[in-house]
Amino acid sequence: MDEVEWTPRQPKPEDLRVGLISWAGSYLTYEPYNHMITADSTVGRVWVDAPVPCLGECGFLLHFQDGCYHLETSTHFFLSHLDRLASQPSSQTAFHMQVRPGGLVALSDGEGGMLYAQGPRLLLALGSNPHRGEEWFILQRCPAWVSLRSKTRKFLSVIYDVEIYAASEHLTPMSLFQFESENGSPILQLRSANGFYLAQRRHRTVVANGYHLESDTFFRMHWNCGRIILQSPNGRFLGIAPNSLLIANASIPGPNEEFGIRLANRPFLALRGRYGYVGTSPEHDLMQCNMDQPSCIHLLPCRQGIYHFQAQCGSFWSITSFGTFRPWGKFALNFCIELQGSNLLTVLAPNGFYMRSDRSGTLLADSEDITKECIWEF
Repeated sequence: MDEVEWTPRQPKPEDLRVGLISWAGSYLTYEPYNHMITADSTVGRVWVDAPVPCLGECGFLLHFQDGCYHLETSTHFFLSHLDRLASQPSSQTAFHMQVRPGGLVALSDGEGGMLYAQGPRLLLALGSNPHRGEEWFILQRCPAWVSLRSKTRKFLSVIYDVEIYAASEHLTPMSLFQFESENGSPILQLRSANGFYLAQRRHRTVVANGYHLESDTFFRMHWNCGRIILQSPNGRFLGIAPNSLLIANASIPGPNEEFGIRLANRPFLALRGRYGYVGTSPEHDLMQCNMDQPSCIHLLPCRQGIYHFQAQCGSFWSITSFGTFRPWGKFALNFCIELQGSNLLTVLAPNGFYMRSDRSGTLLADSEDITKECIWEF
C-alpha cells in the first residue's frame, strides 16, 4: 500500500473551543526541549525556558480573527512578528496556524517565517530555517497548579524527596501541586513538582511517591468557603501532626484539616458557562454570561481561597441587591473560588450565593446549591 502523506490544515474556530485546545488558559510546550513558553513583559520578549507550566507567565489566550490567531499573554500583551510583545492586536500579531494530530501546532507569518526558539537564551522569534521540527509546539489546556496552606499559614512542601511538611513560610517550587480531577467528580489527585503524586502510606503518613492511577493517590475533596478538606482512601482526613508532618488521621474534620488553596499559575480567569463566556457588552451595564469572547478577570488574592475580582480597566467587580454584577466598582469584594475539576470551578459571591449563568444572558449570584449553571470552565 502506498504511504499516505499527511497534509497540514488550518484549524477551524470550533477546533479551539473544544477538547484540549481552548480559547482561554492555553500553554505551548516546545517539542525539542519539552519546555514551556513564557512571556516577560518587563523586557517585551518571549522565552522557551519553563520546565513545568506552574508559572502565570506560561498561560495564553488565543483569539481567532479573520482567519488568523493572536496570542495574548497573561499581562495582556500580544506575541508579534517583530520579536517584541505588542500592546494591541494588529496585522503584526496575526499568525497562521498549522495543526497535526496530538495537539501539535506551528505558527507562521504567512510569508515564509516560522516561529521557533533561537539563540542560547532560546528567544522565541520568527525565522526561515528551523531544523528537525523546531517549529512544532504542543498546544494544551493550561493545568491548574495550586499551593496549600495549613491553619498556621505554612505552605505544604515536599521535603527530603518525598515527605510533606507544613513548615515553609515562603512559596517554593516544591510547594506547588498540579490539581488533577475528572470534571464533575469529587475525587482528586495532587501531583508534586517531583513528578510523583501524593499518596497515603503506612502509619497514615502522606508522602509524594505515588504513581498515576495508584489507588492510594485518590483523595475526596470537600469545600468550606474556599478552603479545601481532603479525605484519604481510608476515610481519614488529612491534617498536620505536631511535628508539622502531613498525615491522614482525623475521623472528623476540623480547622486543622482545612487548607487554604490558591491558584499558582492563573493570574486571571476567562470563564465559560452553559450559555457562553462571562464578559461585558456595550448594550448592557451588567455582566453577561452569553458572550462570544471572554472579558479577563484579574485575580487579586487576599486570603487563601478568597480573591478580589478586578476588571481589565482596573476597577473591581461590584454586586447589586438583585445578585447581578457590574465591572466598575470602587471597592474590592471577596469571592471564593472552589475547584470542581481540572478546569472547572464554582464561585461563591460576596452575598453568600453561588454565581451562575442565566438563560437571559445576565450573570447572577442567587443559587444556594451547585447546579449545572454554577459550573464554569476556566
